[in-house]
Formats: sequence, structure tokens, C-alpha cells
Amino acid sequence: MINIKTWKMALPILAIALVLIPGILLAVHAQTPTTPTTTATPNNNVNEQYPNYAGSIQAPESNTDQQLAASAKITPDQAKASALKDPTVAGGTVTGVSLDNENGNLVYSVQIVKGSTSYDVKVDAGNGNTLFIEQGIGNEVGTIESLEG
Repeated sequence: MINIKTWKMALPILAIALVLIPGILLAVHAQTPTTPTTTATPNNNVNEQYPNYAGSIQAPESNTDQQLAASAKITPDQAKASALKDPTVAGGTVTGVSLDNENGNLVYSVQIVKGSTSYDVKVDAGNGNTLFIEQGIGNEVGTIESLEG
């Protein structure tokens, strides 16, 4: 048990601590460097998503399906042929093709099944280059569907 003499000695120390500690904490906080906050400028024409690749045709999100189709330089059949050239999906079966605006890029999404694995191959709608292959996804629905061979 603490006696009165001990309290009398401890009381001034506690009072000083109660006054000084908040001041010290505020001073330390004020001197702590902060990471500058960057304000992201929203780009309403681009839907940021993974993966982030660059195609040859830029397409604002505001474009209509007809504008996207008019901008494509290759056909859905050419996109299929181009996708099937990639060794990862070569010999697979194309189950769908759609023209999409992905991350501001005009691409064909070519859905391919090879064995028991499904793939989504992103083909540049301007030059036919394969931009990305995603494995194990479901079929997407886009602006132009072409299932005939």
C-alpha cells in the first residue's frame, strides 16, 4: 500500500508528466515527415484494371459499340487466327470473340478452351498482336460476338 508521504512525492512528478507528455507528443508529431498526398486526377476515359497493357488503338470509354467496331483494323476472324498462333493456346478451340475497350485500349477478347483449361487472349484490334493471356476465366460478353469458324 502507498502511504501519504509517497503520494506527496509522486504527485508533482505525475502533474509534470501530465503536462509535458502531450506537449512532447505533439512536438514529435509535428516534426514527423509526412508522405506528400498526391491527388489522383481521374481519367474518365480509362478504366484502370489489371493487366495494364498498351494497344495500338486507344478507345475512350465514352465510345459506342459502333465507334469501337469502326475503329478496329482487324476482323474477329483475324483476331482468332492471331490468338491461336500463341503456343500457350495453339490447338485449342475458340468459344467466343468479343471486341472490348479494356483500360482504354481496343482489343479482341478471344476465349479459348484447350484441354480442361479456359483462356482469355487479349489481341490488339489494330495490329493483331497478342497483348495478354489470362488462364482459367469464364467467357466474357463484348460488343461483337462471333462464334462461327
